[in-house]
Amino acid sequence: MKISKRFRRSTLELTVFLLLLLDHAWWRTGMISWGAVGYFVGGYLWYRREARLNARASEAVRSALTLTSIKDIERTYSMRDDYNTPEKRALVRPPLDRHFYHQRYTEVQRLLDTFAREALTVLDVGCGFGINTAYVGGTLGRRAVGIDVDSIKLSAARDRWGEGQGREERGCCTFVCADAAQPPFRAGTFDCILMTEVLEHLLSPEDGLKACRTLLRDGGWLIITTPGSHNLNYSNNPLVVAEKVLSLISDRVLPPYHNLHAEREFDWRKPEPQYGIHYHFSRQELDALLHRSGFESVMHRSFEFEIYPYLLIEFLTGGTMEGISRWVSPMEYLLQSIPWVNHLGQHLLWVARKQPRR
Repeated sequence: MKISKRFRRSTLELTVFLLLLLDHAWWRTGMISWGAVGYFVGGYLWYRREARLNARASEAVRSALTLTSIKDIERTYSMRDDYNTPEKRALVRPPLDRHFYHQRYTEVQRLLDTFAREALTVLDVGCGFGINTAYVGGTLGRRAVGIDVDSIKLSAARDRWGEGQGREERGCCTFVCADAAQPPFRAGTFDCILMTEVLEHLLSPEDGLKACRTLLRDGGWLIITTPGSHNLNYSNNPLVVAEKVLSLISDRVLPPYHNLHAEREFDWRKPEPQYGIHYHFSRQELDALLHRSGFESVMHRSFEFEIYPYLLIEFLTGGTMEGISRWVSPMEYLLQSIPWVNHLGQHLLWVARKQPRR
């Protein structure tokens, strides 16, 4: 298995940190300690600089985007031969990311088991290929409606899960091409709305949430997953880790994260709108956004923790899905159960309830 860039970086940071501890405790040369401190300070300042420049450049790109251009971006991806099915979208990822791609559906479906089981109608906003829509309509036997701006993905979803496909599921799936901020449904139509990895791509996340509130009946549930800005990003730099932990108390310590999602997705040196919008939310930002949009937060945590042991497991197991799942899944569930720590994952998972108007 090829050694990834992030594994090399994280291993180097861990090695430098161990050298710092050894020099401070036993060797006491001073030079190693100061060298390690300089390495971490330099790395931290570089990370802050890149975050700031990425946010500045991406803001200019974002302001020029329209719904039409976002549709074109989605259509371009859906027409790629390596991206035109959910299975292919998983395969283009590194082994560990592939595991998390599948695990994301498991996390969402566990919440659907709790909050959508008694719902009569469920809306899946940004449904893509309709996997979660089909889970609601099939496994839970509820009336499920999926909407997306990408007609190609919707066509694939209809062919696979839609009405009249000879399936034996108890429920029913309908797919509609529509904008999340202007869905073509009457107010109070749905008992539960699902938005998985969608909110961060909207031109106006607040408009999208307000549209969801309109569509929900009083007391209806909203389930969200979206990238968070507290994730550790496999860093072993003590300054970065400290920043992320402190950000759980106050997100003011964080650099701007708008449209910053890995080097492959946006780089200020070549700011092209080929990836569309990709916000990152702190838990404070998302909670405030939901409150302004008329929702009450009921529960929230995160998942997909980007920590060094996961990279080590990926390397030692040779990147096999079976090996990664055997070790990573139990660790994920453990981390999700630890207060505070359970907010340091890459993706925020949120459940909110529609508040009645006062």
